[in-house]
Amino acid sequence: MMEKMEGKRKKLCSLACAGLVLFLGLLLIIGGILVLLLFRSFVHNLIMSEIPLRPGSQVTEAWIKPPVRPLLQMFFFNTTNPEGFLRGEKPLLVEVGPYVYEEEWEKVDVTWGEEGDSVKYRLKKVYKYRQDLSGDLRESDRLTLPNVPMFASVNQMRYAGRLVQSALSSMLEILKQEVFNSTSVRDIIWGYDHPLIKLGNDVLPEEKRLPFNKFGFFVNKNHSVSGIWETMTGVDQVKDVAKVISYDGQTKLDFWGDDECNAIKGTDGSLFHPEVQKNETLFIFNKDLCQSLPLVFQEEVMHHGLNTLRFVPPANVFGTPQENPRNRCFCPTGHCSPSGLFNISSCQFGSPMMLSWPHFYQADPALLDAVEGLHPVQEKHQFQIDILPKMGVGMRASVKSQINLVMRQMDNVRQLKGVRDMIYPILWFTDGVEDLEDEDTISLLQTAVHTPEMARNLLYPIMLVVGVLMVLATMAFVIRRYFFSPSSTMVHPVTEMTNLPISKAGYGNGAFSYEHPQRKT
Repeated sequence: MMEKMEGKRKKLCSLACAGLVLFLGLLLIIGGILVLLLFRSFVHNLIMSEIPLRPGSQVTEAWIKPPVRPLLQMFFFNTTNPEGFLRGEKPLLVEVGPYVYEEEWEKVDVTWGEEGDSVKYRLKKVYKYRQDLSGDLRESDRLTLPNVPMFASVNQMRYAGRLVQSALSSMLEILKQEVFNSTSVRDIIWGYDHPLIKLGNDVLPEEKRLPFNKFGFFVNKNHSVSGIWETMTGVDQVKDVAKVISYDGQTKLDFWGDDECNAIKGTDGSLFHPEVQKNETLFIFNKDLCQSLPLVFQEEVMHHGLNTLRFVPPANVFGTPQENPRNRCFCPTGHCSPSGLFNISSCQFGSPMMLSWPHFYQADPALLDAVEGLHPVQEKHQFQIDILPKMGVGMRASVKSQINLVMRQMDNVRQLKGVRDMIYPILWFTDGVEDLEDEDTISLLQTAVHTPEMARNLLYPIMLVVGVLMVLATMAFVIRRYFFSPSSTMVHPVTEMTNLPISKAGYGNGAFSYEHPQRKT
């Protein structure tokens, strides 16, 4: 009786174990299918939820104080034949640089909107000269460059009468102004006292005065704080993260006569929306560029094992209206610049300055033919930003631009004798991050991009294979248990011989009987 109960208990235990294994196997199969179909979208939604700017988040802290080391590299076109140029020769220009400055960026005065969908801030920049990266070049080096303030003063009087221009010529003679100056690099960049700047601010109406008393291409930029940026946080729609709403309270520019050219689009360049696509046009807004600069996809580039998309300005971004109809509204007073130049006088206090890409890259060949010493190369002189498409993070940024002086002949100003109408290159610079160096940031980005896909590709095959094996094992056990095991009611012919009936008289089969009949007497 006990043996039967023990056997029944073992049978129930084996059935329970088989059922548990079958359940777990089916669970693993279902889990593997779910991982295959849903894991990618689950992780994607999880990452997207972390990208919007929120107070105190890891993304926001990196956005406020980027863990990067930006470098500003300055290159100057030193004029080696100033007297020869005034005699009619082509200017012989020798590129001198780079003069390298390390930058520190930080967003200050950060204020969050009441509903959390917008944020206001100012951008603080600090520059520090890196002698170790500049080689033998020193900030005290002196270079021969055009006297920009003098050309700006003359430009203001180009439509004045002969008498006024003659008076200007006399004033320039008194102030000992010449076409070229020998100036230190430090003064050219950060500013120095110039008599024409001081004179202009003394005599001009208040609305036409300059906001500084020195001349320098980066005057008042070091330890400076920008105007107030207002951007979207992406809380409501992650595609809107870092999108500029306004700058200094203005939702559009007022330099141009067209809403399209005045429109403020895109981001400030420190962050882009996630899931960047190759077929879209991105925009960077920078007040110093006087426009929202479009960027289009060029090629794929690898950084730290991460595939990035390189975006660059379109080849015709500074083209003539015939080459790029969008640029028609960038022509002040109807006068359009040659191809490859962008007139910034409207947003730079009327200064006779034009922007181009370094070494007149993608510009009208006539500009290059007018000077000696410029050699445009795409790899060195193209504006580029490499973006990690999944996160919208810039892995490399090389913002490049060249500043050119618009020289105009003016016969009534004696100091300009020998000057002719031309675009004169002065300097070019590249500003940005050559490569991410912060190991924690790189590791975080690699984890966000690679780990989810690696986990998915590892999980679902293992779950499916183990689940199928467990189901097959259960099926094999059941089949063997119920279809191939011996029946408990079968009788063995040998072991049950004692149950056979035996004849009492012993006359059975004589071959198997030990009893013999007795003889009768």
